[in-house]
Amino acid sequence: MTPAHRMMTAAGMSAVPQTQPPAVPLRESVADRAAVDWFVDPGTGEPSFVSDPLDLDPVSLSPRAPGGDRGEAVSPLSLLLGGSGDGDLAWQDQALCAQTDPEAFFPEKGGSTREAKKVCSSCDVRSECLEYALSNDERFGIWGGLSERERRRLKKQAG
Repeated sequence: MTPAHRMMTAAGMSAVPQTQPPAVPLRESVADRAAVDWFVDPGTGEPSFVSDPLDLDPVSLSPRAPGGDRGEAVSPLSLLLGGSGDGDLAWQDQALCAQTDPEAFFPEKGGSTREAKKVCSSCDVRSECLEYALSNDERFGIWGGLSERERRRLKKQAG
C-alpha cells in the first residue's frame, strides 16, 4: 500500500475510481417546470361558475339585444358592429354575402369585384346594405353592390 493510499483509507476515502457519477441534483427541464406550473389538482373540484352545458335551455342561447326583451333576436354581426338592438341592422341576417365567401367582397387592389357584385345583384337587402356603407363611411369592400370608389362617386353626386 502506498503512503497516499494509506492516507486516503484512513480518511475514509476510496482509492478505487467510482463507477457512478456523484449525486448532484439535475437541473429541471423547461418542459418539467411547465408541466408543474400547469398541473391542476383534480381534488380541488370544479369552479362554481361553470355550469353543465347540458342543463342549458337552447332558447336562452339565441343572440339577444343587450338589455333587450327576450323575443327580439339580434344578428351576431350587429352585436359586433354595435347595433342598438332595435332592428337597425336586422337586414344583415338576410344578406346573401353572409352565406358566401367573404374574400370575394374584399378583393385585393386591382382584383375582380364581379363575383361579389353578382351576389349583390340578387340580394333582397342591397339598398339597406348600401345605406349602411354610406352612412358609416365604409372604405373597404363591396357594399350594396358598389365598390369604395363607386360609393365615393355616389356620395359626391348626392351632395
